[in-house]
Amino acid sequence: MSEHDHNERQYRLMLSQLARFDEGQITLDVLVDDLEGLLNALEGISSSWKQTFLHEWGKLEDERAYALFKNLQVLDQETSERIRPVLSRLKLLILEKIDDPADRRRSGV
Repeated sequence: MSEHDHNERQYRLMLSQLARFDEGQITLDVLVDDLEGLLNALEGISSSWKQTFLHEWGKLEDERAYALFKNLQVLDQETSERIRPVLSRLKLLILEKIDDPADRRRSGV
């Protein structure tokens, strides 16, 4: 499997986990852990993209810590409203990588 194919698989798994979170199938805790693991599995990504992703991911980590501190079993409306734009930005970052013309040029597509 090429690096491009490997990374594309990781990106698609990230999007899947974001969708599962949106649908209430997984918790914020699971989402944060899964996104971190998938990010760490990526190969040869630009440091600027990774830093941007980590910045947004860190906001989810903060909200997870807040929920644990408050002993929230279900995210309250305030927390949900704070993470909604973060989830959108993460999706956009991932979609950019899946449909990156530079990636297609490197892979010869």
